Amino acid sequence: MKRIVEMSELRKQQEVSFRKKLILDAAKIIFFEKGFENSTMEDIAHEAGYSKGSLYSYFCSKNEICFSIVNDYFSQIVDFIKKISMSESSGLQKIIEIKEKFILDYSENSKFGTIYDTFKYHRSQCAEAGNEIEVNESYNQQIRELLASIVQSGIEDGSISRGVDVARLSQAFWNDSNCFIAETMFRDVNAYDYLFDLIIDSISEDL
Repeated sequence: MKRIVEMSELRKQQEVSFRKKLILDAAKIIFFEKGFENSTMEDIAHEAGYSKGSLYSYFCSKNEICFSIVNDYFSQIVDFIKKISMSESSGLQKIIEIKEKFILDYSENSKFGTIYDTFKYHRSQCAEAGNEIEVNESYNQQIRELLASIVQSGIEDGSISRGVDVARLSQAFWNDSNCFIAETMFRDVNAYDYLFDLIIDSISEDL
């Protein structure tokens, strides 16, 4: 009996996850076509094939939907940086590879930049998206810790200067309000790319 209950609960969770994904995919389409400000929950519901009331069973607002879209992307960032951190490259090369990944993402997924900018602008107004806020904070913390670990490994392998403050540099690369590395993805004329290269030059250890 217990196993039957557990299986039933698992199916319910899978169904909820499936429906949420449909809603998020629909929201991306609407946000890209109409812009965040001009989009409504009714627009998203129609695109997803749900009633507006059904939509509110899964998300309390379009701000929460936007948060969830960004969190899905942040989860991919965590997975990618973890993979890079386990490579045989030097610490400095790992940082460069992460930056280049974001530049590549911009060319392949530039429309996501509009959602990301919206997320940053509305973040402080999203108190109702409590769970998504906690998830986002967790991802931010994981990314900073991974970057700090990579910088520390660069100091230990001699590719990054020993004078570098690991905590402050990782905070500069990625913090809750302005993700410096991510900004390299979302700017067509990319001053951030140039600034990033200057940072790389400044922390590189001459070998």
